[in-house]
Amino acid sequence: MESQIKPSDATSSYTESKARGDDRNQRINGASSSQSSFFVVDLILRLLAIGATLAAAIVMGTNKQTVMIPLPLGPGGATVLAPLHAKYHYSPAFIFFVVANAVACGYTVLSLIPSVTGKLAARSGSYPCMSAFLLVVADMVMVTLVSSGASAAAAIAYVGYKGNSHTQWLKICNNFDRFCHHTAGAIVTSFVALVIFMILTIMSIFSIYRRASCAR
Repeated sequence: MESQIKPSDATSSYTESKARGDDRNQRINGASSSQSSFFVVDLILRLLAIGATLAAAIVMGTNKQTVMIPLPLGPGGATVLAPLHAKYHYSPAFIFFVVANAVACGYTVLSLIPSVTGKLAARSGSYPCMSAFLLVVADMVMVTLVSSGASAAAAIAYVGYKGNSHTQWLKICNNFDRFCHHTAGAIVTSFVALVIFMILTIMSIFSIYRRASCAR
């Protein structure tokens, strides 16, 4: 006995299959549209990160100040002016700060290459998942590097501003005001770069997740 397929069942099955295909195409098209917006935001943030890390490294790396401090000569009350110098390389924390921001700046410049090539590949219909994954990992490494450099410099800068009465560390910013102001500016700029790298990491992870969801 031959089985018979009702025309209404065939039409319903075809309609459901077409609807699922249309829904998948809409999701893919939506992902492509959001990917274009993501690329623009990603590019802007990476350019901002380059500027922030470069500025922080240059400001700290060129930071120095010389002041004349009166020193007593003897019990008679006579004093003599002696030069005192403050330079960033007197502190290992400040040296690490400069190196960390310089490395982050160089990495961000190089990261523009996979970012652009990934966008071009996405336009052609392929998505380099491994490249995107490695970019996320590298961004996370930069978060750690910039965070450690900025935090170490901030700790030393705080002692310079406030001193430490328990260890008899005297504050120096009452004498080296310009040096301390430049140091503070470099540290704040580096923390701005840190926030940018954190945003880039979150965006990249979300982009990979969304691509994987749309592919299913």
